[in-house]
Amino acid sequence: MRPDRFLRFVLLLVPLVVGGCLQTSYRPLHQSDAQPDEQSSLFERRVDYRLSSAFYTEVPECAAVVTKAPAPRALSQWVEKAVERHLATRLPRVIAGARLRRAADRLGIDLKIDSDRRVFARQARCPALVEIHLSQVQDDYMVLWAQRRLTISLVMTRINDGKILWQARHNAGRADGGLPISIIDLPLSVARAGLVTRDTELFASIADDAIRRMMKTLPDVRGLDPARGSLARH
Repeated sequence: MRPDRFLRFVLLLVPLVVGGCLQTSYRPLHQSDAQPDEQSSLFERRVDYRLSSAFYTEVPECAAVVTKAPAPRALSQWVEKAVERHLATRLPRVIAGARLRRAADRLGIDLKIDSDRRVFARQARCPALVEIHLSQVQDDYMVLWAQRRLTISLVMTRINDGKILWQARHNAGRADGGLPISIIDLPLSVARAGLVTRDTELFASIADDAIRRMMKTLPDVRGLDPARGSLARH
């Protein structure tokens, strides 16, 4: 095989091999890790998480969802709905962000104020709050290569005392294109990069994948007997 053909074969094969072998790793997040580092490698897909012992001693039967960090409206809605959908596979009851905002307006409360949060918790009989933080939104296009990435953090707190019960953080994204090694490869790289930028649902798909991975670190307590109110830790 000619050297140039062999090089082209290798460059086309590497993304397939990497994509096929890439696995999600889960790293416990300690209290000392106030700001965990960004995804450290192109070839690493990692979820940082922490599950407090308080979660097991007083398992929340309900959690309300709220988006904290500012982000484009459409993106915030995608992420919020994905969190609500996946959280419903872990907890018996989930109060959606839109419903939470309507309840706050009806009760005349400000969810940024601790005492008002407690009013909501009593009225809705929902002891926990899951806050969504979008700390990074990347949309890079360089003609031959493009990527879209999100860094999402989820923090579940007990409303009565502000205790963090669970938190998870994940940097996820998609990219395509590449450096052409011949004039023939040039339009292919441009086309593949263009597909990334033109996909109007790509951010929604990235968010859904990221949150699905993050939720794997949260126990499924839907079958918990409400009379027990606690969960044996395994």
